[in-house]
Amino acid sequence: MGLSQTTIASIAKHAGVSQGIVVFHFQTKELLLEKTLQRLSDDYSNCWKKAYNNAESAPLERLCALIKAVFSSTVCNRKLVGVWYAFWSDSRSRLLYKDLCGKQDIAYTSYLLKQCQSLEATVLSTMGANDAALSIESMISGLWQELLIGSPGFKQKEAVSIVFKLLQLIYPDRCHEIKRLEKET
Repeated sequence: MGLSQTTIASIAKHAGVSQGIVVFHFQTKELLLEKTLQRLSDDYSNCWKKAYNNAESAPLERLCALIKAVFSSTVCNRKLVGVWYAFWSDSRSRLLYKDLCGKQDIAYTSYLLKQCQSLEATVLSTMGANDAALSIESMISGLWQELLIGSPGFKQKEAVSIVFKLLQLIYPDRCHEIKRLEKET
């Protein structure tokens, strides 16, 4: 069931509360969905920003932290990814959804790009920073989709490993460091 077919009654039933409580707190289904998306978006942003800020200041460490963060179970599990996809599918007709999701995507992309630009300036790279950032981000998006609709056995750790293999192809002289960073928690 998509967001447009979702009702206050189904939300209340799933949450185990009365419809009156849902209406009392959110007034409308649209406001509830907006608050839900805002919460998802904030959690996502806080997750990768925290990882970025806690990483060593070197670009490769920060890049790897950004990648690991978006596969963290706090923001990336089958259920949450399904909710994200429901919002993304409605973003064409609901500009607010597009705006909320778009801001987070743009911010994440700029952080990725900044690290790729720093790496391009100092290490051997098989592609330019823009292409590297786009490739990494596209791989992440595809793997999120795989986590949602692919084999139930596919896990976030495997997704991280695949993106780190891409990093090794992009930055071949840093393979050993990338492998080490993948293993660190």
